[in-house]
Amino acid sequence: MKIWNAELLVQTKLILGEAAIWHPEWNKFLYVDIDGEKVYAIDPQTRHTEEVSTGKKVGTVAPVSADILLVALQGSLGLLNFKNGEFKELTTIEPGITTNRSNDGKCDPAGRLWLGTMDLNASLHQGALYCFDGSLRKVIDKTSVSNGLCWTADHQTMYYIDSFEYNIRAYDFDLKNGLISNERIVVSITDPDIIPDGMSIDEEGMLWVAMWGGGSVNRYNPVTGEMIGTVNVGVPLVTSCALGGKNMQQLFITTASKGLSEEELMQFPDSGSLFIVDVGVCGLPPHPYQPQ
Repeated sequence: MKIWNAELLVQTKLILGEAAIWHPEWNKFLYVDIDGEKVYAIDPQTRHTEEVSTGKKVGTVAPVSADILLVALQGSLGLLNFKNGEFKELTTIEPGITTNRSNDGKCDPAGRLWLGTMDLNASLHQGALYCFDGSLRKVIDKTSVSNGLCWTADHQTMYYIDSFEYNIRAYDFDLKNGLISNERIVVSITDPDIIPDGMSIDEEGMLWVAMWGGGSVNRYNPVTGEMIGTVNVGVPLVTSCALGGKNMQQLFITTASKGLSEEELMQFPDSGSLFIVDVGVCGLPPHPYQPQ
């Protein structure tokens, strides 16, 4: 099994860092602080960071065009101008459920956004997975902590993580119609103290999964279900990861400080910081949001 050690990219104190994604036009990684209510962009070479406040909890972000990003806030989905902070709402999300918020999401190869919701206190079976292509459509009901999403290079398979199911599920993916079928479990997590979170995929079809409580990003083979590699991050709450940067081989990693005790924060002072590691394998380019 291959082992990597992540390096500290920027020491910061994100409350709940999440939603890592590479922005190829900007040559920057995007990420959010859900509870800090901010969207960020960082240049991995210079480490220069920009930020925009959203005024609400922000679950995920995706490139659109020029300075525009698609962002999912608590209760709404819209377009954010990253240069001037202007936000244009596209749709509401679960307007009748004030105890839910947006969580992780990504765009599929056709440019539709797939987005999860969850209870603010992570109560079981209170959320859902949606697909947005100009209108919002519920795809999976009664999810708990909707998290990692990615698609294979041939667009035939979608992988999805509902964290409290402690597994990674695969679906046959209908690219033309944005439909999923034939659900099956491809990876199972056996340690109840380690929760699968955000996910990325590489050009070999292997899955990179941030492990909340595990202090690592694990690399899994979805064909065999085996863990074939691990990145030691050095802080316990690893939340999301994205391949990009130099030669598309840099794994960018977000972490959280939320919920850690004072003693744990002293033991792991880099909690909530950003990490990076060259893994020597290329990621697949991200899909921007494309209005249908």
